[in-house]
Amino acid sequence: MNDDRPPGPIQQTKAVLSWIAFIAGVLAVSVEVFLRRSRTFGERYMGVQAALVILLVPIYCAWWGGYDVRPLFYFLAAYLFMCLVIRIGGILERRRGGAPQHSRYNGFPRLCRLFPRVREVTVKSIIEPAVVFLVGVFMMPVSEPLGSYLMLASSGLLLSVNLLVGYERMRAMDMQDAAIEQRDLAESLRNGRDRWN
Repeated sequence: MNDDRPPGPIQQTKAVLSWIAFIAGVLAVSVEVFLRRSRTFGERYMGVQAALVILLVPIYCAWWGGYDVRPLFYFLAAYLFMCLVIRIGGILERRRGGAPQHSRYNGFPRLCRLFPRVREVTVKSIIEPAVVFLVGVFMMPVSEPLGSYLMLASSGLLLSVNLLVGYERMRAMDMQDAAIEQRDLAESLRNGRDRWN
């Protein structure tokens, strides 16, 4: 049976939120390559979102008619160079037999050196977006297009990292709930009783 009804408000909201999260991820990856150690990225992290930065920057430049957008293209060139460094670093790390890590890991923050007592997730979710935003503010007198892009990218980074943290927290709670349910079921079976009777 074909359901030709238009999507309801919940499905529409989910679709909009998915697009917002996706765009935030594209913005985030455009600055993460500079903020994280190159050999620490997971093998599959630099995927579609990383490639879409190549389209995002020229599209963003189109909004800045009459402004010198060359600094944004210099930024894009530096981004592409860092992507190459990350790819080569990943290959070298695998050949060297480094410790295995999650293939979608978004890299270890360089700023952890400056904040050794701060957890990695705090550096990624608060300090890095603040640093990118401040760099954007200081870039505004030099290049408004680049400065505003960096401020926008900082909000994408903030949203992307915090969505990931929330998702991981939900997964951890699901795993904890499953462990508790398994323990309770095993205890019921050990006691020779069915917990539903």
